[in-house]
Amino acid sequence: MEKYFIIGEAGTDELWLVNTSESRVEKLSGIAAGPVIETINTARKNGLTLIKGISIAIATNSRTGADVKMSVTDPTVK
Repeated sequence: MEKYFIIGEAGTDELWLVNTSESRVEKLSGIAAGPVIETINTARKNGLTLIKGISIAIATNSRTGADVKMSVTDPTVK
């Protein structure tokens, strides 16, 4: 079963389509702005972060040592 994710980096207007079944990431460009993309862009412009069906997302500037620099907080522990 194919699965896709749309991701966007904070501070940019670019959106990326991740196709997990083909291990491929491609920039969403030249697509017709449908209701989903319009909702995503409006939310991003207003500073909202949308996460649906994602259990973790990590952004880093380097693949080496990323695991060492990461800090994880368990939201269930108070």
